[in-house]
Amino acid sequence: NIGDVGRSCSAERMLPRTYDAKAIQEFWLNRPKTVMRRLNDVTGELLPWCFGLWYDIQMLPAAAQENNRDALLQSYAVRLRKSLTKLGPAFVKLGQQLSIRPDLIPPVFFKELTTLCDSVEPISDEIALQLLQQELDCNSLSDLFEDNVHLVASASLGQVYKATIRNTSEQVAIKVQRPDMVRSISLDLFLLRCIAKGVDQITNLLTNQSPFHENLVDAFAHGSYLELDYENEAKNQLFFRQHLMRKCNVCIPQVYSQYTTRRVLTSEWIDGIRLSDAPNETIARLIPLGVELFLTQLLDLGKFHSDPHFGNLLVTSKGTLCLLDFGLCADIDDQSRMAMTAAIVHLLSGDFEALVSQDAKALGFLPEDLDTNELQPVLQKILTQGLLESGSNLHHRRRKFMDLSNELNEVFFKYPFTVPPYFALITRGLGLLEGIALTGDPSFDIFKASYPYARRRAIEVFGARGLERFRKKHTNK
Repeated sequence: NIGDVGRSCSAERMLPRTYDAKAIQEFWLNRPKTVMRRLNDVTGELLPWCFGLWYDIQMLPAAAQENNRDALLQSYAVRLRKSLTKLGPAFVKLGQQLSIRPDLIPPVFFKELTTLCDSVEPISDEIALQLLQQELDCNSLSDLFEDNVHLVASASLGQVYKATIRNTSEQVAIKVQRPDMVRSISLDLFLLRCIAKGVDQITNLLTNQSPFHENLVDAFAHGSYLELDYENEAKNQLFFRQHLMRKCNVCIPQVYSQYTTRRVLTSEWIDGIRLSDAPNETIARLIPLGVELFLTQLLDLGKFHSDPHFGNLLVTSKGTLCLLDFGLCADIDDQSRMAMTAAIVHLLSGDFEALVSQDAKALGFLPEDLDTNELQPVLQKILTQGLLESGSNLHHRRRKFMDLSNELNEVFFKYPFTVPPYFALITRGLGLLEGIALTGDPSFDIFKASYPYARRRAIEVFGARGLERFRKKHTNK
């Protein structure tokens, strides 16, 4: 309601602008009644799920356990997805983050959480436009825009309006944050952190597992909280517009800084359609560029668009690929970029031994002191069968690798893998591009599409002679 606008502004002034666990904890410890009401909502939704899962697994007869376990876990995975959706934006985004972490959750949950969607019913225009007017500090929106402001999209954190600037007649997209988001998201992050600390204490007491839940929540919270700062998103958008458009034939909307605040982002309006909805020939033409676009961010720029989904890739009316929504971006340091380039060279050359024993450690997937003798043949078998021994028929190779994907996820869950958050998002982005590509070209091969840029980048990093040494090392084995 309209009262949420004032309450949101008051909380926004008192809460930190970037994620600060201590400051957020101090704010909410002084509001115990609100915390207890929300805690009651969360525990009322999740505790029955936790105890139900534990009880049903314990009650499975030993003889039937193997047959019924997967079906039981599938039903609980569906219930978890529905519960997270009901609990709101912070929990939806947590589920989305878990959906790209096969090292943390069993494969059946991993698959179900990938279907999470954060679209929700829009708030009323009256509330959204009141907030817009308040944020832009004007007496009337008609002073700034023509009288054609109308809703075009809605999501969990905000909604987008199309408008025309009165003085210039330029069409713009105005993203307006929902009221009370800073307050409600910070409360949920505070509760999630408290829960994670409790889980760490229990697992530390009862198991040999190193505590990681609190750090996991903090990493998630840092990115999610930053998404609430639209001025930071504008800064990211300007960075990619300046640096990425010079390297790739891509469109990134201009930012109208004079109409942008912490809770309002105004960008150039782009006429176009989703890449996934484009004609097959357009998809086939643009997907290789999309692959190069993401690899350029990953291996060259050191800043990566971390929220790829179908709504963020458009084809403009001029046939150009357009990238949108820069609220969540990850930074990748120079050492990780070089290690990743080496890993790509090893992957493309089929040197899985170096990929497991060297690159997996250099990238932080495995502990430096881990003996990979047991793990290496397992992974080598999976990757060899999925990538090398499936023949040249891409349909057969894809089916073969899909058959092995469950086995790969189980390896990630069994061994001490830790998937760096940015790397999980990279695979999600490239997986999205492959999914779109296959609708336009059933023979599309993500490895083949990645090779030209990966090879150019490897030569830039290691030199032509260095790349040749990589190749000879593998072929001489």
